[in-house]
Amino acid sequence: MSHPVVERILSGEVPVGVRATAAKGLLPIPREDQIELWACLRNDEDPEVRIACRESLSSVDHDEWLQLLPEGDFRPEFFDFAVRVLAKTPDLAEVLVANRSLPDEAMVRLAESAQPALLDRLLDAQNRMLAHPPLVVAMLNNPAITFTQVRRLFDMAEQFFREHSQIPEILETKFGLKIGHAGGAFTVEAPAPAAPAAEAAPAEEAPAVPAEAGEGAKVLALAQSDQELSEDQVKTLYQQLLTMSVPDKVSLAQKGNKEARTLLIRDSNKVVQEAVLDSPKITDGETETIAKMRNLPEELMRKIARNQDWMKRYGVVKGLATNPKTPPGVAVPLVNRLNDFDLKNLQKDKNVSDLVRREAKKLYEVRHAPKKTEFKKH
Repeated sequence: MSHPVVERILSGEVPVGVRATAAKGLLPIPREDQIELWACLRNDEDPEVRIACRESLSSVDHDEWLQLLPEGDFRPEFFDFAVRVLAKTPDLAEVLVANRSLPDEAMVRLAESAQPALLDRLLDAQNRMLAHPPLVVAMLNNPAITFTQVRRLFDMAEQFFREHSQIPEILETKFGLKIGHAGGAFTVEAPAPAAPAAEAAPAEEAPAVPAEAGEGAKVLALAQSDQELSEDQVKTLYQQLLTMSVPDKVSLAQKGNKEARTLLIRDSNKVVQEAVLDSPKITDGETETIAKMRNLPEELMRKIARNQDWMKRYGVVKGLATNPKTPPGVAVPLVNRLNDFDLKNLQKDKNVSDLVRREAKKLYEVRHAPKKTEFKKH
């Protein structure tokens, strides 16, 4: 919600003189609200207001945009400005798509012309794509999309968009990928967007299960709550997962408990695995464990590496840097963040690529090179 002063100005309740004062940043309102107001008034009918807003916006430096864009809950007019103007700068575009308040229409506009790096970010927003299929259409029509990215969308379309009016046709005509028909169409209720991190989700109770329900149904109900499962219940849950459809697994990955996520991250379907990483309930400890897993596709390793919050944890950095399945392009930059003990071990690890080992060896030698003593002449 915008500041009350911003709301009044944008509603047209104030004279042009007040708008001009606001455009120059002279109103006693928070900086974030001032910037939002400038973006909304940059096309004002009054030339003085319009010019002042654009000058004020030009005074916002790059670092301030980087801090502002990922979190702010702004008006649609501000996001329209951000997409049209700020998103031309690659790193600003990447932090912008991380904002959960970004309207679907703005996401679609970004997807239409995004470069591959930004498309990777958009592909991480699986919940958005399920809830708003035009985002998938926009990405598929983007001439910059890579075939690896198309394959990720195809995997999702196989499960969720078989009956969509455009997606199967685009996949077949543009990329030669035909959606299969075996098993009929899937239907799924798109998962709701994850709650902001600042708001702790209340603990969930297990859904009510009829008394006559079997053990499997009872365990499945427990898995959709925050209750911990016993070892026997985990085995029962595993048996249940073997017969579940992909949409049901995705739903469980979003709503389920730690035991459910632990099983689902090992599922053979990438859509299910991505749903685990997208779960609002996933913990830091789980991401550290996942980063070490050696049976995950490269796309998931890249997705973890793109999450700035996860990459603040040393356990995640170490897990990716030392994981043989992590692409060298992701692992090598992380080597520099390892401590000396882990560096020493990594340079001898025959499981990782030669490139990663050489980087570890070089960094270790640089850190432990004898310091030269300078002698002064008397």
